[in-house]
Amino acid sequence: MDQKQLTGQNISDGAESKDHIGAGGDGSGRESRDTGWVIANIRDFAQFLTGCWMFLMLAVFPLYFGDKYHEIGAYKYSFFSGVSTMILVPAAVLATLVLLWNLGKSRLRVVKGEISALDAGVLLYMAASAVSYLLSDFPSEAWEGVGGWNMGLRTQLLMGTSYFLISRLFPWKKGAQGPGLSWTTGIGGKLIFCGFFLGSGITFLLGILHRFLIDPLGMYKGIDSSYHIWFLSTIGQATWYSSYVCTVFAVGLCIFFAAESRKIRVISGIYCVLGFMTLVTQNSDSAFSSMFLLFLGLFAVACGSSHKMERFLEVIILGAASFKAIGLLQWGFADKALELGTLSMSLSQGWISWLVLLVAAACYIALLQLEEKRGEARLKESWKKWGSRLRLVCIFMAAAGIVLAIILIYFNTNGFLQEWFGITLNNQYLLFDNKWGSDRGFIWKTAAGLFAALPFGKKLFGVGPDCFMPYSYSIPEYAEKLYQYWKPNILTNAHNEFLNLLICIGIAGLLAFIAMLCMGVARFYRASRKSPLILAGMLCILAYAGSNFFCYQQVCCTPFLFIIMGLAESVLRRLEK
Repeated sequence: MDQKQLTGQNISDGAESKDHIGAGGDGSGRESRDTGWVIANIRDFAQFLTGCWMFLMLAVFPLYFGDKYHEIGAYKYSFFSGVSTMILVPAAVLATLVLLWNLGKSRLRVVKGEISALDAGVLLYMAASAVSYLLSDFPSEAWEGVGGWNMGLRTQLLMGTSYFLISRLFPWKKGAQGPGLSWTTGIGGKLIFCGFFLGSGITFLLGILHRFLIDPLGMYKGIDSSYHIWFLSTIGQATWYSSYVCTVFAVGLCIFFAAESRKIRVISGIYCVLGFMTLVTQNSDSAFSSMFLLFLGLFAVACGSSHKMERFLEVIILGAASFKAIGLLQWGFADKALELGTLSMSLSQGWISWLVLLVAAACYIALLQLEEKRGEARLKESWKKWGSRLRLVCIFMAAAGIVLAIILIYFNTNGFLQEWFGITLNNQYLLFDNKWGSDRGFIWKTAAGLFAALPFGKKLFGVGPDCFMPYSYSIPEYAEKLYQYWKPNILTNAHNEFLNLLICIGIAGLLAFIAMLCMGVARFYRASRKSPLILAGMLCILAYAGSNFFCYQQVCCTPFLFIIMGLAESVLRRLEK
């Protein structure tokens, strides 16, 4: 393993300076060497523990379950909490010792550039969560969080800790140079990446099989058939599974997009096929908003060169073909295929994916012919001019489309379309009533009213991490309203991560969280050409934000955001050093 300290300085600095320290022959040089050797071994052990934790989370956690789907969220949290307590916390303690030794050695001077913008964002988010916990009226709930996903302060601190450990201590091969994947030839990196692809790939495959009532693990035994559509794979609830897939899929996709090795492209291509197939069958519409942002970010990067645009079109072709393959399977095994939602079925069996496939294939052929006709060198020069314009046009059109959709929903919901044009659109996506988005209309309106009624201090720092439920049900007016609408069930969160954070950790916490995401996207975008893993960090953030705008933090998804951000930051830090 290389000998870099947690601060990015060389751990062997003490040994290298022995001639100066021990020049007087007083033995201080040997003492410095001994201390440096101890610190180096402490760091190496912290690195080993960090790698073990990553492997368990990426390879084992997705496949781990207890009593089938019964209390699966509690079992997942138990696994996360257990391995974090036994492995991650000791690693953090050891890494802190190394950091303190480094700071003492440098007389508390902070190395310039050691704290990145993303580091600052994660620290701000952790600090805001801690302040919210300290001011909360529900200390036990704010520490543990809601049972089933437990996203209280304890989990927030563990996720933030994992980011810093991974970004500083990922086991790259000693002395290796070059972009991203070439560093994983070390045994630690190989095991972690193999574990990631196997763990998530098998999870994807099980999710696909479950949509055709093929149940190799017997997950559906003893469960009424009406629940088949709501639970799948080894993650559990469809929305949890959707958030997990959207968060981790970016890694395989970016490797397929950027890799030059044919072997790696074939393996990552198979992984992407599984990912696309499970995306179109997972039956949660929020996944498609996630994919929209992911592909928008990938397109922005692809505009950098004609070669990258070729790769982008290959990704689109692969995705559309995977959607159609699922459609053919649904047609061929109609007696086994579960009936999915309108959007999923239209993408797998409708004309949209045919159109996308044909347009992408036509553009791909045209681009290849253009390269052959004009030559790679000439096309590269002209692409610098037109590529940036294409990027701006696409981003502008996407933003305009989102704004127009919001305006249309507003005017349709408030009756202005009926008043002005004599029409009312009853489409489920364009009428924002209580039932909109599987009752998210009611939830968001209630959450907005709850936030408006908060005292100023609570508005600023929130009611406590993951304390939406205990606070909302502690107010008689809202408790009665929620009981009447949801009985016999209990509403546990706002089903929109940003709105939920606004209530739980306040304006300060929400701004810190958004700053963390924005800083990550900006930092990784600027360096995205250097490594597919850096690009994966950017796309993971976009996909996570798009999915969890309609979902919420939970242990099956959010820790992977911090893992992938830490991995991307690790690559970028290595390149910068």
